[in-house]
Order: sequence, then C-alpha cells, then structure tokens
Amino acid sequence: MSGLKSRGWRIGGVVVLIMISLLLPHYLNSGYAINALITTVRWIIFALSFDLIAGHVGAVSLGHPVFFGAGAYVTAILGTKLGLGFGPNLLLAAVSMAFLALIAGVAFFRIRGVTFAIGTLGAAIIAQLVANNAYNLTGGPMCSKGVPRPTLAIPFTERVLEITQPIDYYYLQLPLLAITIVTYLALTSSRNGRAFLAVREDEVRSSAVGIFPLRYKLLALAVGAAIAGALGSFQAQYITVVCPSELALGITNTLLIIVFVGGVASFRGVMIGALIFSIIPRLLELGGTRAVAPAYQQIAYGLILILGMLFLPEGLDGLITRYVQRFRSGKNEEVET
Repeated sequence: MSGLKSRGWRIGGVVVLIMISLLLPHYLNSGYAINALITTVRWIIFALSFDLIAGHVGAVSLGHPVFFGAGAYVTAILGTKLGLGFGPNLLLAAVSMAFLALIAGVAFFRIRGVTFAIGTLGAAIIAQLVANNAYNLTGGPMCSKGVPRPTLAIPFTERVLEITQPIDYYYLQLPLLAITIVTYLALTSSRNGRAFLAVREDEVRSSAVGIFPLRYKLLALAVGAAIAGALGSFQAQYITVVCPSELALGITNTLLIIVFVGGVASFRGVMIGALIFSIIPRLLELGGTRAVAPAYQQIAYGLILILGMLFLPEGLDGLITRYVQRFRSGKNEEVET
C-alpha cells in the first residue's frame, strides 16, 4: 500500500512539473526571464549527462564540456555546410560525440582515479587550444558565425516556421529535456544502473561476478557525451555563434558544483543543484551585481564545493532525505503513543 502511495506521489509530481514547464513561460513578461529559463533547462540537461559518468560510474571526467563544445562546432561547421535542419543537426552532433566518447574512453579508462581526472582535464585544455588556434576551421577567437536559425515545417501546409523568439527556443528545448530525463532514469533504474553501482563501488569484485567494467563505463560515457553533443548543437542554433569558450573549464566547475552539492548519483539532487546554481547568477544580475558576479563566481563556487564536500557529503538531496525521515519517524511515534 505504501509503495503504491509513493508511486502515486511520484507520478503526481511529474505531472505537476510538466504542467509548470509548459505554462511558466506564458507568465514571464520579459525575454530576459525566458532566456534565464532556457539556461536553467540547459544546465539540467548538462548536469544529468555529466552525472551518468561522474556519479553513477564514479569516473569524474573533467573534460565533459568538450562534448558540448565539439557538438556545437559540428553543427556550426559540418551541419551548416550540409544544410541540415534542427533535428538532423542534433542527431549528427549526438552520434559524433558518442563515437568520440567511445574512442576517448578506450584510451582514458586505462587509467583510474585522480589520474583519469587529470588526463581528461588535459584533453579539455588541448581541445580549447585547438579551437582557439584553428582559425581556418573554427574561426579561432573570432568564433564560428552564421549558424542558421532552425526552421520547422508546419504539417499539411507548405509553410515553414522560423524559430527566432526565446519562447520558441524554450519549447524547442523541452523535447531534448524529456529525452534526457527518460534516458537517465531508464539507464540508472534498470539492470544497467545496478551494474553502474557495482563498477563504481569495486571494479575488481564486479568483474568477479561477470560484470565488465569497461563496457558499462563506455556506455555511460557515450550516452552522456551524446546528450551533451545534442545540447551543444541546440546552443549553436540558439545563439548562432560558436566560440572556444563553449569548451571552457569554468563549465566543468559549474557541473561539479551542481552534481556534488546537489547530490551525486541522485536524479532529485541533480535537479535541485541545477535549479539553485542556475538561478543564483540570475538573481545576482537582477540585484545589480552584473559586473561583480562573473569575477568572483568561480571563487564562490569553489568555496561552496569544498564546504559541501566537508559538511554535506551526500549533498542537498541527502540533507532533505534525512529531514524527511526524521519527520516521518516523529509522526509514527506520535501515532503509536
């Protein structure tokens, strides 16, 4: 009975979230607010893709933004030349990044722990240097410009709708969010999720019971990279410009904050972290600290990450879970008395 009740609450929560996500933009009166909403959804997608490999498998890749930036460049360079539409661009970027992840994973998963993190960090630095210096290919610091805006054909008519307004981009991003959430939950709540946990806890023991760690590491990395690549393609078509900053290490810092402070390997924790740490910079800007916040944001995030690891090792989700359990145990004691 309690299981059915819990499932009912989860389904109800999902329905409420869907209704809020569909209706919220109509109550926002400014393009800035809708752009902030798009940014929030982007961080949710990005953080979920990162948590697949860093949280569930335990391989903290500091080069995850490479897949996002490279996916954006695939759309800006190859997708533009081929004249692809919105959907094919996302698919091309996703497949390309999944293939890149498989190649990189075979090499990088030969090393473990801190060495793995440092290796992926080096790869991220190299990728950004290439993007900055390959003028003929990426445009270098001048960026790759002229990415066409997406167009959608209206069914049963010859009309073509060009996506230009922020609210249109928001609704265009929602299917990618839905696919990400379904993929994340399908992987982590199934037999694959249990294999991920076994690999994360002890690779040697997992190998002894017939689990191949490399296979599941590559699966998590490839799926996370495909999601990040598709998100990079969306970003390229959203701002129509792709710069080397899309591969910046500052993105990695934000991902670490969202996942490890929100709650590593926890869907609810990642959602909480993404919402909090995408809304805070927007509030600072509205508070008149637009010039100050970017200069000190990474320092503040570093301090938050250190304090979170020291005092909240299970993240905000773990803190919420403990308080909920205490509340329920208190109510049960009152009923018994």
